[in-house]
Amino acid sequence: MADEIDLEDETAIAVPSEAELADRRAHDLLLAAYASDGADVFTTGPAETLAIEKSAADKLVRLKLAWFPDESRDTIKVTNSGRYWALNGGYMAFLKEDPPTGGGGTRGRNPEMEALRFTYMKLRLNTFWLTFGMSIAGFLISLVSLAVAYFYGERLMLR
Repeated sequence: MADEIDLEDETAIAVPSEAELADRRAHDLLLAAYASDGADVFTTGPAETLAIEKSAADKLVRLKLAWFPDESRDTIKVTNSGRYWALNGGYMAFLKEDPPTGGGGTRGRNPEMEALRFTYMKLRLNTFWLTFGMSIAGFLISLVSLAVAYFYGERLMLR
């Protein structure tokens, strides 16, 4: 019959991908590093999980949630932002809140707004240098005024 439902597809257990396993391990590593003074990256599990554990630790370090305190790169310690995310739900909450944007932080920005921001920044920088130049000119004028008062002050006062 064409209307029968294939039960084998519905009862099959979904095997998580390597990226999902790395995300879960990163979550566990972040919470473990927060709970103690640091966490060992590599557990005593099977050898197949070593690449996943290394990937999870590198991901935490790349996102600046943790750092490697030694050259062997087998332990991690949490950063301030890592502490914040460990308190507020861990790595999974971090993924929900702030998706990776390539480090620029420009997700969802309007191109017209970016152009406007660039124009205003250029105007602010030009204004800064203009006022800086005017203050230097005022300083030089005051030095000339002091020099005139020092060298010609007595003759100017006797008139």
